[in-house]
Amino acid sequence: MKNEKIMISSKDIDLNNALKDIDENIAALKLEKKDAMHLRLIAEETLGMLNAMTGDFKALMWFERSVKEATMNLTAKTGSMDIDTKNELLSVSSTGRNASTKGFMAKIGDIIENGVLNFENVMKLEQQYGTGYVGYGAMGEMSADFALSWSLSQYRNSLSAAKADDAEAEDAWDELEKSVVASLAKDVTVGVKKEQVEMKVLMEIKDV
Repeated sequence: MKNEKIMISSKDIDLNNALKDIDENIAALKLEKKDAMHLRLIAEETLGMLNAMTGDFKALMWFERSVKEATMNLTAKTGSMDIDTKNELLSVSSTGRNASTKGFMAKIGDIIENGVLNFENVMKLEQQYGTGYVGYGAMGEMSADFALSWSLSQYRNSLSAAKADDAEAEDAWDELEKSVVASLAKDVTVGVKKEQVEMKVLMEIKDV
C-alpha cells in the first residue's frame, strides 16, 4: 500500500502543517497504534534533520506498507549548498569538525551534504581538517545508481567491529544506541546523486 506524496520546502516549511499531513497519511496505512506512533517519530526526526541542513531543499515524503514492514520514503532536491559554506562551518570549529553533527540524524544530514558537494572538494576538507570528517562507518560505498550510498545496517556492522579498539567508533556506537530512529528502523538507506537525494527508512510492523 502506498499513499500520496507530501511536499516539504525549506523556504516555507511549517512543521505543524507537514506533521498534520504526515499523520493523515500514516493513518491511511491502518497500522497498529504503536507502529503508527513509531513511524510518525521517524518522520518527525527526518523533518528536523532536513530543517537543520545548511542548504535549501525541496522534498517529497510518502509512506508505504506491506504485511510486515512500513517504509518512510523521501526524495529531495537541494540547492544553494556549496563547499565554501561547509568550509566556513568547519573553520570556526575548534575541533575542525562540524559541531552541529551531534546525534545520529544530524550525521545523516552531514552525509547528505557531503554527498551533494563535489567529492573532490569534500576530500580536500578531509585532508584539511583530519580523519573522521568524511568517514562514518560504511559511508561512501559506490553504486551504479548513486555517487554516494550509505546504509544503517552497514554502518552498524562497521561500528560493531571497530568499537573495541577505537574510542571514536565506541562513541559513535553509544550515539547510535541512543538514537530513536536507529532503534526503531530495520534499516535506513541514503543515496545521493548530484543534487538529488533519496532516503528510505524501513520499519518492521505487526500484521493487523
